[in-house]
Amino acid sequence: MSNPTIYDVAKYAGVGVGTVSRVLNNSTKVSPETQEKVLSAIRELGFRRSKVARQLSTGTQHRAIGMILPFITHPSFVERLRGVQLAINDLNNNFNLVLYTVTEPDRCHELLLSIVEQATVDGLIIATLNISDDERNLLSEADIPFVMLSDACSGDPNCISPDNTRGGYLAAQHLLELGHRRIAYVGDEFSNNYSFPTSQLRYNGYIAALEEYGATYRSDYVCLGTHGEETAHRLTASLLALSEPPTAIFAMSDIQAVGCILAIREAGLRVPEDISVIGFDDVSLSRYISLTTVRQHLELSGYLGMQLLSDVLSTTGTVRPRHLPPLELIVRGTTQQVCINV
Repeated sequence: MSNPTIYDVAKYAGVGVGTVSRVLNNSTKVSPETQEKVLSAIRELGFRRSKVARQLSTGTQHRAIGMILPFITHPSFVERLRGVQLAINDLNNNFNLVLYTVTEPDRCHELLLSIVEQATVDGLIIATLNISDDERNLLSEADIPFVMLSDACSGDPNCISPDNTRGGYLAAQHLLELGHRRIAYVGDEFSNNYSFPTSQLRYNGYIAALEEYGATYRSDYVCLGTHGEETAHRLTASLLALSEPPTAIFAMSDIQAVGCILAIREAGLRVPEDISVIGFDDVSLSRYISLTTVRQHLELSGYLGMQLLSDVLSTTGTVRPRHLPPLELIVRGTTQQVCINV
């Protein structure tokens, strides 16, 4: 057999991939009998780990932390990454940070399998992506602890998660208390390739606020598309073309809010005098354009996630739960009291 893999070894020995990984990493959690079966399979198949992988997994000077991101250049992910790096600097534990990007949803599973096979990291931080129970078990069996920075894992002790529904409520409530009743929602498609629930959760909060304040729900005010400034620009243009356009827009992210603002100004209208706009995230850009938004502490989520993973990796075995502060409404210059009859 040419170039046998860890999966070939597992199949030959009649064990799981995680068990093979444990043997390769000299784990004490494998019985002598099972260890011998795996070592025998390794010898008979001629399996060889790469030199790089062996150095990363056995080195004593530095430990490797992998961070998996779907969109490494998006501002919200840059903020999380900055928080992780700040925590590594503060912990002073000689961690090396290894970045992995997942450009297509089905590549996440392949990446996790590769990480387990090569044993290149001591722990993982997985940002936003959802992983299956089988993938969780795979990492657990391989003794690779992980922490999630996710929008949909509230209650999981190994997860740092904001309350997106609450955030959506805060955004819509702010506009309602300013007197707006014709409020549009510009967000991502609820069903998307990455199965991100973010847009749906923030929309749920928007709906809850409308109902509480007795505002009429209008399906033509809900505009969904792919994530990004250009799509938000196009969706906003369609809202402005309605016979009765909205007086306010809740954009599910700050980047989409920028697209909304540009479309409004290109239509010869003013923000906030003619149409108010509120975003979500409070990325650095929002401060420069004086955007009213909902702050979800992105940098802090990365910082807390790295601290939590450090606890899990520590020899003391003491893991202190980390929780984000409540989401905050940040009022700046893109929203104001409604100034027309509605």
